[in-house]
Amino acid sequence: MSRIYKRSDSNYYWYQNGTFPNRIRKSTGSKDKRVAKLLQDKWDREVILRNQGISVATIDIIKPKLIYLNEIEANKKLSWFKNVKSILNVFVDINPGITNKHITSFFMQEFFAKLRSLNKSPQTIIHYHKVLSSWFDWMVAMRYLLDNPMKNLIRPTLIKVRPRKAFTKKEVYTAINNARIKKDYIFWSLLYKTGLRTKDACTITLNDIDGKYIVKTQNKTDRKVVIPIHKDLQKINFINIMNPNSTGRSRERLKEILPNGDLHTFRHSFASHLEDLGATRWDTKCLLGHKVDDITAQYVKVNVHRLIPLINQL
Repeated sequence: MSRIYKRSDSNYYWYQNGTFPNRIRKSTGSKDKRVAKLLQDKWDREVILRNQGISVATIDIIKPKLIYLNEIEANKKLSWFKNVKSILNVFVDINPGITNKHITSFFMQEFFAKLRSLNKSPQTIIHYHKVLSSWFDWMVAMRYLLDNPMKNLIRPTLIKVRPRKAFTKKEVYTAINNARIKKDYIFWSLLYKTGLRTKDACTITLNDIDGKYIVKTQNKTDRKVVIPIHKDLQKINFINIMNPNSTGRSRERLKEILPNGDLHTFRHSFASHLEDLGATRWDTKCLLGHKVDDITAQYVKVNVHRLIPLINQL
């Protein structure tokens, strides 16, 4: 039988299992009895498995991370690989030097508490739950872990936010014409007149220009979109106009002019105004690069005022 106890020469709880000469005795490194109890249960399970000839070697978490990413890159879409890589990098950066033996349910609960302290949204945390749980399932299969520590963790409730509203045409040109720096003027014009996401608009290169068209593979979905270049954009240089790391500052400058929107609202405005001018839902879906109509429907805001003459003909 194992036990945890306090020693006179230490502030921490200690763990003991077995009898001499095979006695295991080590510090839990914790002053909290609840934490020590969790470690006791974990170490007891490891002792039982070791006695049955089943054990897990202690390794730096970097090794299974790299092997897993290689598998994901070989078998999944590039967009999913990038997503998983980003999340695992954050996990390792927040927890430097950890091994597979550190990854317990309590450890993961503390990790998600850190994410909340960094103001990560519930939606982002839920996504971290999904990706990390899949990684840990793979680690269990590869014998890097004995069980998945995510099984009994509580996910946050997803809070619904108000959907974005498109800018009016007047608001769009108010923002663009009042831009304080030239880069914002060009960048906001590009977002509104192409409907591209901010990261895609930032990274347009000469290779993406095909005559009078922008042919761009989207970073988020890997889907290619073909967008005619607006006549105003043909007169200005919009190649690599903004460093992707600078879009946050551009967003803040936009909010000084239009507090009720952000850079992505230009994409909603592009879709809504196109359909006002007669574009079909299929046209809008192709230009935005969406897979399904339901997503496009979230972008298009019906101009009720435009429908008044039609309704009056009923």
